[in-house]
Amino acid sequence: MPDYPTPSDYQEAVQMPGSAFRDPELQAATPRTNVLGLPQPITGAFAAVFPMTTEPGKTYAAKCFLKARPQQQTRYEAVSAHLDEEALDALVGFDYQPEGIRVDGADYPLLKMEWVDGTVLNRFVENHLDAPDTLARLAETWADVMANLEEQEIAHGDLQHGNILVQNEDDALQLRLVDYDTMYVPALEGWKSAEVGHRNYQHPDRTDADFGPSLDRFPGLVLYTALRATAVRPSLWERYDNGENVLFRDADFYDPDASPLFDELAAIEEVADLVEALRTACYVELADVPPLADVRAGRLDPAEVSVSRARRQQNRRNEARRPFARFFLPVVLGGGLLAAGLATAGALLVAGALVGGGGVVGAVWTGRRYRRLSLVRRRRRLEQEAARFTEAIHGLEREVESLEEKRTELLDSIDERRAERLAEVQDEVLRDHLKHHFIGEVREVEGIIHKHVVRLKAANVRTAYEATPEAVEKVRRISDEARARINMWRAALVRKYEEEVPEKLSPAEERRLRRYIDHRVEDVDETISRTKEKIQVQMAERERVQDRLDDMPELSFGHYLLYLVRLASLPEQNEGPPTPAPRPSESSESKPIPEPASADDAEWWQRG
Repeated sequence: MPDYPTPSDYQEAVQMPGSAFRDPELQAATPRTNVLGLPQPITGAFAAVFPMTTEPGKTYAAKCFLKARPQQQTRYEAVSAHLDEEALDALVGFDYQPEGIRVDGADYPLLKMEWVDGTVLNRFVENHLDAPDTLARLAETWADVMANLEEQEIAHGDLQHGNILVQNEDDALQLRLVDYDTMYVPALEGWKSAEVGHRNYQHPDRTDADFGPSLDRFPGLVLYTALRATAVRPSLWERYDNGENVLFRDADFYDPDASPLFDELAAIEEVADLVEALRTACYVELADVPPLADVRAGRLDPAEVSVSRARRQQNRRNEARRPFARFFLPVVLGGGLLAAGLATAGALLVAGALVGGGGVVGAVWTGRRYRRLSLVRRRRRLEQEAARFTEAIHGLEREVESLEEKRTELLDSIDERRAERLAEVQDEVLRDHLKHHFIGEVREVEGIIHKHVVRLKAANVRTAYEATPEAVEKVRRISDEARARINMWRAALVRKYEEEVPEKLSPAEERRLRRYIDHRVEDVDETISRTKEKIQVQMAERERVQDRLDDMPELSFGHYLLYLVRLASLPEQNEGPPTPAPRPSESSESKPIPEPASADDAEWWQRG
């Protein structure tokens, strides 16, 4: 796919909203600017957002994309159609415009959203560490938002601090969710996720294949647990905040039993049950994480199928196989023998159909089982995260190149800007003189009569300054001879004052021009420096993900087939949560789900 414009490219285009945007409201709007008067975007890895304020005072967010996304328009149209029918207070209105902004003669998509004034979640928490009651109310408000999403069977897809804004008016808390690139609605059933979400909030097994109404359950539980814990013990924030999380980090989810944060939270009585539920959720399949409402109601464990599966995985290691793995080899051998018997009996077509059909069904089913393995899913997620960081780095490197080109253009443009400014100063001097010569004076010119003056005034030509050849040419019902005499009158006045028109900029104007160029170059240099720092951060994160990938055992499909036919074993990994020990504070009504003695004793819906 072709490269999209960089943030600096969009910034240059937005300086002229009338020609940049297709939307009439945005065309007439004014962008938020920096100290140099340039549009100031809020830039992320894959989009640049420009706050645009209309004349009546309404503000919109003009989201400009930095990367093409497959079927992006169809996704947004499906989300928009659903939200038109099922409005939620936490969501904001938007308008996806496939050709909403023009940059360098090419049209690109634009998302026009209502502007939401609010504080991003992690900063709001940080600002209210001394107000535990506010944080407790925030947690309850968050639970209400999750319940509403669950009721509508939709999912945001990337719940994280930067996509959650907190509005606090008269002590009434309201949460607004922004950025709907990864949102799921029922019309998108069967699609893949556009992204896999922020690593510090998402299930460690989530990949782009996970896309459904349960997508927000894990990050919803993560945030609710973190908010409740911070309300009880605000000192946690100082030790675990890194600016890109709300207490938890991705490493906590990959191995909760080795997480100091999980250990510390488990010792806090007020949130111990939540922490245990989250610990368990890290080990089960994403779709089996329970709704937050169920967790809050005391149904702390995920679906029995998941707990049963996870606990069996913890204890079995490699010697205890799941039913699929146990029966795979006997079924294959039995099918082969049956086909051979049919062939011997002369039923070649039947034998061939058995082998072919069985092979296809077996391959499809085996592939599905392989892709569901936790190790395979986690490696897939890490590979997708690494690819996402690579894309972000590529975009940032393009931005640096664009900024460096702009820096060179600024330095090379000083002569051109000097000439432009000199022309402006010369025009200002002429205007100061010619504006005192009213158009009525032209009657002193031979051949110019009163009706000519009337027609000039009717065309808004009222002074010698306004009587330019271009303006006089547009005046109706005046002869060419009269136009020529009027132009000669104005030219004579220009010559009269030409000695007062400067031939070069004054020292003050020259210094002003130099300061302007220097400030622009300084601003570009600062932006380049910040962008390079972002590149270093993204590269460090990618390296961290790659290190985790390198430390994780590989499991190819071929190796899995060898395992199924009992010629190899699976790589060892700690896939299951420990069975929680009962706490004295647990009520008698909260009982652990009984664990089946073996897979054969479990109901069919509990089997792996």
